Amino acid sequence: MGYSTRGRARGGTRSGSGTVRIKQTTGRYGTGAAGARHEAMAAEAVTFPLVVGVVHWIIVQLSASLALRFGTARESSPPYKGTLGEPVPLEGLAHVLVEPLRMWDGLWYKLIAEQGYNGTETQTAKAAFWPLFPWLMDGGSRLTGLSVEAAGYIIANLSFLGALMLLYRLVVEDFDRAVARRTLWALALFPTAFFFSAVYTESLFLLLAVGALLAARLGNWWVAGVVGLLAALTRSYGVLLLIPFAVLLIQQYGFVPRRWLSNLNLLAAGLPALGPTLFAFHLRRAGREPDAFITVQEQWFRFSAAPWTTFRCAVSGCEVNLPAAGGNFSVRGAEWGWIGDLLGNPTLATLTSLEFRDFVAGSDTLELVATLLFIGLAIAGLRLLPLYQSAYLIPGLVIPLFGPSAVHPLMSMPRFGLTLFPLFIVLALLIRRPIFVVPVAIGSTLLLVLLTAQFSNWYWVS
Repeated sequence: MGYSTRGRARGGTRSGSGTVRIKQTTGRYGTGAAGARHEAMAAEAVTFPLVVGVVHWIIVQLSASLALRFGTARESSPPYKGTLGEPVPLEGLAHVLVEPLRMWDGLWYKLIAEQGYNGTETQTAKAAFWPLFPWLMDGGSRLTGLSVEAAGYIIANLSFLGALMLLYRLVVEDFDRAVARRTLWALALFPTAFFFSAVYTESLFLLLAVGALLAARLGNWWVAGVVGLLAALTRSYGVLLLIPFAVLLIQQYGFVPRRWLSNLNLLAAGLPALGPTLFAFHLRRAGREPDAFITVQEQWFRFSAAPWTTFRCAVSGCEVNLPAAGGNFSVRGAEWGWIGDLLGNPTLATLTSLEFRDFVAGSDTLELVATLLFIGLAIAGLRLLPLYQSAYLIPGLVIPLFGPSAVHPLMSMPRFGLTLFPLFIVLALLIRRPIFVVPVAIGSTLLLVLLTAQFSNWYWVS
């Protein structure tokens, strides 16, 4: 085979034909020390991701629940009041656990789970949200009797645990266990990682994307195709799994088109392409235009621009015309004045004041810094990552740069990067020594706590 088999080839030899021959063992894991070692490795593949997931959940949940209880909440933004109605407080345990993590997009998913995609006025913006997650929320609510928000919260958190387990396995396939461990910590403690526990699609999409790529990496193409199709029904980016799938197909079968045509794996690898088609069909049945998930973008103040124009808007501002959204807009560049305010008065009163928190939320500095960090990691990844991982990563960074928002030019980039898991593999490869790992982990965790509190009090994060 033409692709790396480091993860599966340990303990074996490579023949002249390039195939891997594994040494014969006795029993499931072999005997003696080798068998015990294999058993320990198999156990770690479950227990380590579980520990990381639980630590992540405790940090995020405590930060969110305490912010809801003691923090000063910002007034919810349109259309989260008025047209869509003010969010109804949850009761009991759901109030403590779910309510602080259902903000912003979580309320759109709630609306879709309860009402579907039909609607008028502002509610037509629902078409920007892909259907699998709200379908599962609705099904989970019917099955358990819980609210759709609670069902979404459970789905998100369980999906994140599953995603961590699959990601650990995938990283071990291409690198080793030490890199896998650091990758999981880098992902779980990233400053915007609270979205994995929120009523958002990040966890579900990560689970499906990693699962699809792991299956493809191992040559299980029908599993990869079906899971990839589910990813393409979760988020629009799922359809671009076709790119790393193509890379892996070529690496596994060679660049021989005649051989592809006689192989049903090519058909399986193409299943994610059905995602937009199925969503369009569903929108049509709901009385919407089948391309509404494309045309609706202007309602979210997105416009077409070259990537360099997007960065110019993000840094220094620009003027744009959006007829469907009301006309001309003055786009603000990143504001850095909050840093001077904090340095001039570095107190808890400053950090907790509504004015300061609102200034930080609207400054767009997080979006700009995160985007530049991601681009730097992606460039480093061209040398460090397997080709199929870069093929998955790079479109996820480039495509949003062609569709900035007049509200926040790099809107949601710190969140979009969470599901581009190769970024965190690169971090794990670059930051290895404890003298660097520890301070980075502490700083990232502190930012995670602060941004979770921001989100839970209705401040914009990403």
